[in-house]
Amino acid sequence: MKAKGIVECLVIATLVLAVFQAGGTVCAADDEAPIGVLYAYTGDLGTYGEPETDAMKMAVKEVNDNGGVLGKRLKLITRDTETSDEVAITKARELVGVLKVPVIIGTTGSGPCMAVIDYTTSNGVLQISPSVTAAEFTDFKDNDLFFRTCPSDALQGIAMARLAIQQGYKTASTLVVWNTYGIGFEEAFTKKFELLGGKVLKSVRYDPDTTTFNSEVEKVASTNPDFVMLCGYPETGSGMLKAAYKKGYIDDIDWLLTEGLMSDDLADMVGKDDAGNYIIAGLKGTAPDPRVVGPAYDDFKRNYTDLYGQEPIGYCANAYDAVALVALAMEKAGDVSSGTVIRDSLRDVANLPADIKTTDIGEALRIIREGHYSVNYLGASGDISFDKNGDVKGSYCEWSIADNGEVVLGDPIALEGPIVKATPTPKPKPTVAPAATLAPSPTATATVAEEHEATATATEEPTSTPTTTPSFEAVFAIAGLLAVAYFVLRRKRV
Repeated sequence: MKAKGIVECLVIATLVLAVFQAGGTVCAADDEAPIGVLYAYTGDLGTYGEPETDAMKMAVKEVNDNGGVLGKRLKLITRDTETSDEVAITKARELVGVLKVPVIIGTTGSGPCMAVIDYTTSNGVLQISPSVTAAEFTDFKDNDLFFRTCPSDALQGIAMARLAIQQGYKTASTLVVWNTYGIGFEEAFTKKFELLGGKVLKSVRYDPDTTTFNSEVEKVASTNPDFVMLCGYPETGSGMLKAAYKKGYIDDIDWLLTEGLMSDDLADMVGKDDAGNYIIAGLKGTAPDPRVVGPAYDDFKRNYTDLYGQEPIGYCANAYDAVALVALAMEKAGDVSSGTVIRDSLRDVANLPADIKTTDIGEALRIIREGHYSVNYLGASGDISFDKNGDVKGSYCEWSIADNGEVVLGDPIALEGPIVKATPTPKPKPTVAPAATLAPSPTATATVAEEHEATATATEEPTSTPTTTPSFEAVFAIAGLLAVAYFVLRRKRV
């Protein structure tokens, strides 16, 4: 073979490789309706990615077993954010700019979601998150293109405050991940806790990329609170709890945890004491309560367990419902390619009033196709009715770490009405004063703003701004196309 022919073959081969490197496919097949999934499968939130995506796959199977949407098979295209804002931006650009998905399910956490939301919504892409709870998204200017099937932390902060008062706590310190999730939760909790008569003595925010934990736990323990409210994710949250145990602060101070830490892996991540007992056995927290939805959740839980051999974790039902609602909205809209058109039908399949209520995806699809009646899909995660901000209501409950390390759901937490106080056995308070470098003055109370300023040199708030630079894969593919065109024209001239 001549040298010129060899070069041309190599260029064509390079183009093929570039296409596959750019995401496995340039566009969906004619008989497919693609949905992007922007989720964490590694990093701090990696423990949630696979089980929640498994729930999405369940919904996809049910849709496809019932004829798909508009005669097309629903298809998930997943990308890993690695729990990183920067990676989330890159993957969002791939899903939207290269693969042209009209809808993205995700992200897993509030930080990566805030990093990509301007890009997705400004490009007319509908974004639905099953687990982003930060209160900041409620009023975010998103062109009505951001929805979530989980309730806002504005509500869970209230639940946490009421649980604390119920436990008889009067003072607290807060230790939260420094992103929109942690900050929003901190603000909602503090406002309600102090309104109910409690006092927040210290507020500390930690970098989500931190690998050291001693300084933060010493700061929240330095004011000797009745308890520490920890808002974070398993990887860094377990590090905080492990450091607190080594310092003696698990024994001396109670801890309440947010749902971001509600993982069966958390106890193993923190470890056991010398007697072989889980260090965090008995710790409590708050979370959305999946049990209030009745038979719909029971059916989902049974089917999930039969299919995957393990019970669903928190937000699995919300992930299942997100995919179900997108499919129903596509069928209702008569469109699988426009995020704004699909958005316009989303409330039509979820909100009342409606002629028929159903928890079955196949039945809902049939009703829409027949066109005689309106339908209200009652999800596995509850009665999903989107308000003007794309938010849903929620119910909350206690959860705790059992002696065997598993997560156990406890009593419901009412968001209003009288609080019946429990009678906990108070833990002994340390009598040794904290180190001088950490101890505040006897009358001083650090505010969130003061804590931010004091730690600014060591921990800066993570920020990320999407760039306009196209991905390497896209540039590579375009270069390959141009090269092939050049050689084709050259052959014709010869």
